[in-house]
Amino acid sequence: MARAAGVLALVSALLGGAVLSATADAAIPPPSTMPVDPATCTEVPITGFGQGAGELGAGRCRWFTVTESTSYLVRASDAGNATLASAVFAGPRTLACATVWCNLGQGTYYLVATEPIDEISATVTRLNGPGCTAVDAQGFSTPIRGTFTSLGEVHCLALPEATGRYQVMPPPTGPAPLVRLVQETGTVFCDVTSVYGCAPDMPPGPVRLIVVVQDPRTTGDYLLALQRTTGENACARMTSPSTVDLTATDFVSCLDVPGVAGGSQEILTLNRIEGDGTAWLTVYDRSGNLVCQDATPAAYQLLGCRLGDVAHMVVVRSATGAGKYRISQAAGISGSCREPVSSAFGGPATPGEILPGEVHCYRVKPFTWFDLPGTEATVGYALPGGSLYTCPSLPCLMPVSEVLVTAAEPVAYRADTWAVGSDFANPVDCERITDSVAYGFGPVTGTLNADDRAHCVSFPVGYQNEFRLSVTDGITPYVINKDWSIAPCSDSGGDWSCTPGHGQGSYIVLAFVGDGSPTSFEVVADCATLLCGGVNFALLGGNEPMKLITGTKQVIEIAGVGLHERDTLWLSRNGENVTPIVVRSVTAKRDRYTAEVDLTGVEPDNYDITATSFAKPNEAGRWSYLLQVVAPQLAIATKPSIVGTVAVSATVRVNRGVWSPAPDYFEYQWTADGSPIYAAKNASYTIPPSLRGKRLAVTVTGVRQNHRSNTAATTATTVGYGATPRATKAPRILGTIKAGKTVRPSVGAWSPTPSAFRYEWRVSGKLVATSRSLKLKKAWAGKKLTLVVIAKRTGHLDGRATTKAVKVKK
Repeated sequence: MARAAGVLALVSALLGGAVLSATADAAIPPPSTMPVDPATCTEVPITGFGQGAGELGAGRCRWFTVTESTSYLVRASDAGNATLASAVFAGPRTLACATVWCNLGQGTYYLVATEPIDEISATVTRLNGPGCTAVDAQGFSTPIRGTFTSLGEVHCLALPEATGRYQVMPPPTGPAPLVRLVQETGTVFCDVTSVYGCAPDMPPGPVRLIVVVQDPRTTGDYLLALQRTTGENACARMTSPSTVDLTATDFVSCLDVPGVAGGSQEILTLNRIEGDGTAWLTVYDRSGNLVCQDATPAAYQLLGCRLGDVAHMVVVRSATGAGKYRISQAAGISGSCREPVSSAFGGPATPGEILPGEVHCYRVKPFTWFDLPGTEATVGYALPGGSLYTCPSLPCLMPVSEVLVTAAEPVAYRADTWAVGSDFANPVDCERITDSVAYGFGPVTGTLNADDRAHCVSFPVGYQNEFRLSVTDGITPYVINKDWSIAPCSDSGGDWSCTPGHGQGSYIVLAFVGDGSPTSFEVVADCATLLCGGVNFALLGGNEPMKLITGTKQVIEIAGVGLHERDTLWLSRNGENVTPIVVRSVTAKRDRYTAEVDLTGVEPDNYDITATSFAKPNEAGRWSYLLQVVAPQLAIATKPSIVGTVAVSATVRVNRGVWSPAPDYFEYQWTADGSPIYAAKNASYTIPPSLRGKRLAVTVTGVRQNHRSNTAATTATTVGYGATPRATKAPRILGTIKAGKTVRPSVGAWSPTPSAFRYEWRVSGKLVATSRSLKLKKAWAGKKLTLVVIAKRTGHLDGRATTKAVKVKK
């Protein structure tokens, strides 16, 4: 038995699936006017139930007369009894009906095959006519059998129930008749064209099943299973387990399933124990609703239903062959869930033993890797609301917290329950690869053993990425996709090919699973599809281009995305390659080159970088103005300085320092407190008084042909006071030194020249006046008179000189 039983889902739709019978209801759009001349039509009688159709005759048109307004079967068929697309007209320009089931009033009508054909046979039968045979509405226990004896024959089967929902099933093989569920009043109510039967609630009134023989059979036996799915049924009581035998003639059976208090999740299993057939399960509630079913027939099925505390009907239908099937029921699954031994990725397995029909439940973390290595068992999981799914293959990533295990045969198993989580960018217990995977990744290394059988890594992928893996022997790699699928990588003779199942901007998890024996492993991955990880090759520049010096070899760094050591780079200008840029190394994140460029003979200018990706050699690109090549700059070995005393009235000059190579000439700019001094652009400078207390400096710029200029400033120095004025000729007192007389000063001679003088007159050393002249008082007679002359100059300290003392006369 295959490990995958197919996806089982709770289906709410009641119509769809395999076609039970073919009709011409909408095969070809009918014309709005008759495609033939009414005069060419031949008459056909209205036939009753159990009667054959009209003889095969020439032409594609028949006419008939309706005397009772009701519903009719109006069918055209060919020589092989195939139902033809047809239409019924009330006149040449009046379309009355476009299907084989028509509500018609009194009058004359024309049946026309809408495709050109040489001969047709016609059947016109009143659906509420006499001759209906009573049948049991519990046909899942006793199928309906009938025999057609003539071409186009129509049977009517009267059902004992007047309302509700019905299910009609044909045998799994052989031709099927055309069937329609109607009311005795003539209302055509439901076309039974699928394995799921009629879904509408029938209104009050007798119900009939119309059965019409059609292609490829003209006569012979037919078999139908008709069941009223509403209300009580005649099905055998379900025990767990129950057995059902299905053959070509007993092709369907049913079981009455009691409700379970509390409305818990229920699991139904179908297991073929004899024969070679396949079958499927279908479950109806007492209102006739299809509550769950398995759309894929199999020898073993797992079906999940939330049945609640009301009774249901389980239908077992043969699909192929014959066989005996065991039907088992398990209720209250959630209450029996148990914890696994370990949830760590690669952790120890959980042992278990299971018998046919049993269901084991494990409560795991959502998005858990689940596997039963080496075991033929079926694994499913329950979603909130009652839906049940089985894993299409193992291992499987479980999106929910309840995992179910069942088997067709007694099985001892060991369950791996490794938590992954829904955030694949940061999975549980998995290593995250932070380096770029544009060209692959690795090596990833580690050690596996019986208690740690697997290792996992997370990394980004792009659309249709593929990785080739070199993996240590005994290790099997798997891809865990964001759609919950787990796919083993393909072994390609020593290497493995891993293809993620989703696209741009997603993360996947790659798992490396050992066999339980102690193993040291190494995994190296190469990108097999150009660039991986959802990246595109690109170079990135800053706001300002990088400056390189012509005539030199320089090592530079270039930022980008998806870079490789074997990318080809050129320094280019105006679309022409000038000199190669040699890649020396690339960071692990593939986001930065270290490269070398030889600028010998390269002219100063703005340059582009022309780059060709190793992964995409036919897609070269040019990135503008990433580099600026400039002339070499003059070097300053010793910075300039100011020579001389930095003081008012002093003249200072510049020591230009040591430059390499020697400049052709220099430019100067003297500054005070950092601001340029107007017109102070010489190598020397005489400091004016206005700069007293400010910080004086000079900026020196060296200039040389084919070189970039360079500039250096001296250390700023505070401007001090200028030299103190000194008397080169002593001052004297002029006038008669006698009481009552006025005297005045003679200031003498000074250097530097003062800008102003002050005076202090002293008698016997005591200050008596500061005026320029002095009238001598009588009280000073006989005392010594002196004069102190104070010389003042802006930006200089004051100078002082004292006259000789003279005696004041009376």
